[in-house]
Amino acid sequence: MITVPAGLRESSAQAFGEEGVKWCATLPDLVAEYSERWKLTLDLPERAEPWFGFCGIVVPVRTPSGEPAVLKISWPDDDTAHEHLALAAWAGNRAVRLLAADGPRRALLLERLDADRDLRSLPVDDAIRVLVDLLVGLAEHPAPAGIDTQEDLAARWIEQLPRRWREVSPPYPEAMLIRAVHIARESGPGSGSRLIHTDLHYENVLASQPESAATRGEWLAIDPKPVAGDPEFGVLPLLWNRLEELDPADPAADLRHRMRLAAEVGGLDLDLVRDWSIARLVETVIWDSEIGAGDGDHHPGWIVEALTGGS
Repeated sequence: MITVPAGLRESSAQAFGEEGVKWCATLPDLVAEYSERWKLTLDLPERAEPWFGFCGIVVPVRTPSGEPAVLKISWPDDDTAHEHLALAAWAGNRAVRLLAADGPRRALLLERLDADRDLRSLPVDDAIRVLVDLLVGLAEHPAPAGIDTQEDLAARWIEQLPRRWREVSPPYPEAMLIRAVHIARESGPGSGSRLIHTDLHYENVLASQPESAATRGEWLAIDPKPVAGDPEFGVLPLLWNRLEELDPADPAADLRHRMRLAAEVGGLDLDLVRDWSIARLVETVIWDSEIGAGDGDHHPGWIVEALTGGS
């Protein structure tokens, strides 16, 4: 039996309330169920806890042939509904390889990458170059049927963001909301249909195993929140992480440097990068207020102000 990490119990309770607490309690049985179904052997050191993220657990296992792998089980919401579809479409090209999946129950068997090496090990500018190369490369694939579209998401924001803003009254000028709705209305229609990893941040890229690095590259993406759209929609995570490393003399200018670097490296439209980042940030401001998280760890309100303060 595995032990559910305290950090996962806390984040699940904060984000999903009592249902999150109940879900965490089911995880040991779910791990046992899928270990039996896929003939897996737990590969955890004695008394060690599984890895975990904000809304999922990752358990080191071995397949029947002895191959190192991980069993990942995620909270069953819209964000995790299509992860298996994206990974299947990428088929190990620039992303972790999917070995088996039960999509409706959010259970995935994945190849095991090097969990001790992610892009936090590189200087920020170098890491951004890797992230954008992956973002654009992954977007070479058309999105499979069933993936949420950027156009539909924008249409929902036009309708829902004003109501949600009024319900929670975030501590920011309403001009932020107005701009986000304008972006969704102007840029949403006609968005592309490429397969976009919308949560491609520094910790969601792990080093590949040495035996596959030569053919698949040194770095591979994990944990996609896929959308059918344009690559500019996926830049935000590299902006709002590692904020503590911004130049203290002028953090806003340094953040805008990250944005310009991403656009340049990826051949992206800088205005669209800025606009979609702002729209996504406003949605995050509202969601943070809805779950009582204040401004969150990513400080979305400040980032909106920084991105709108210059070019």
